[in-house]
Amino acid sequence: MEKKIRIFLNENLNEQSEIILSKDQSHYLLSVMRLKVGQKVLFFNGNDGEFYGIINSIEKKKTTIKILSKEREVNDQQKVVLAFCPPKGNKLDFLIQKSTEIGVKEFIPVISDHTINRKINIDRLNKIIIESAEQSNQIQLPNLQNPLSFDSFVNNFSKSTILFADINSLNSSLEEIIEKKQSNYILFIGPEGDFSSKEREVILQNKNFKSFSLGSTILRSETAAIAGLVLVNHYLN
Repeated sequence: MEKKIRIFLNENLNEQSEIILSKDQSHYLLSVMRLKVGQKVLFFNGNDGEFYGIINSIEKKKTTIKILSKEREVNDQQKVVLAFCPPKGNKLDFLIQKSTEIGVKEFIPVISDHTINRKINIDRLNKIIIESAEQSNQIQLPNLQNPLSFDSFVNNFSKSTILFADINSLNSSLEEIIEKKQSNYILFIGPEGDFSSKEREVILQNKNFKSFSLGSTILRSETAAIAGLVLVNHYLN
C-alpha cells in the first residue's frame, strides 16, 4: 500500500481553493518526498476535515496546491483531556508525541509541588503535536494549554470528572468509574516524585476526583499517561 503523505495547514480548506505552501512544507514535499507536479497529498487543518490536494505548480521557492475534494469529516472521538505534571526533556516530548498519536482532546500541564520541569516551550511542543497528528492519521489537533498551578487546576475544573491514576487506589477497573460515554473526562497523571501530602489530601477529599489503578508496578509519568489514555479511549470509543 502506498504511504499517504499528510500535511497540516494553518488556514481554511475548501474544495477548489488554491494554497501556497510554506518554504519548509515545499522543501519536505519536493526535496524529501520527491513529489512532482500532478501528484496528490492529503491536507488537514484540525477544523474543516481532511482534503486531497494536487501539486499544481512548482516555481522557485513557491509551491502551489489546488484542493480537490474532501476525504474525511471531523469526528468527535477525541473525548479525553490529559492533565499532567511535565517531566523533563525527552520524556515530555515522548508523552506529547504518543498521547497525540493515541488521541487526546487537550493537554493541561499542571505544576505541582514536586514538578521538576516548571517551564515548557509551548511552540516547540505544538510542532511535536502537528508532526504526530500528520503521522498518526489524526485530523484534529489537541489544544495545548498554558501551565496551571495545582490549586488553579483543582479550582478551574471543579465541575469535571477527573480520573486520577493512583497506585494506592482500590478501584482496579475504569469501566466501573466511567458511566456516561458521551461525557468528556480529564485523565490526571502526577509528577515523577508523586504528589505532596497536602496535594494528596486535596485530591482524596475532592469528590470530582475518581481514582483508579494502573497496576501494582510504579510507572514513569509518561508511561502512566499512555497506559491511562489507552484504557480510557477503549471504554469510551
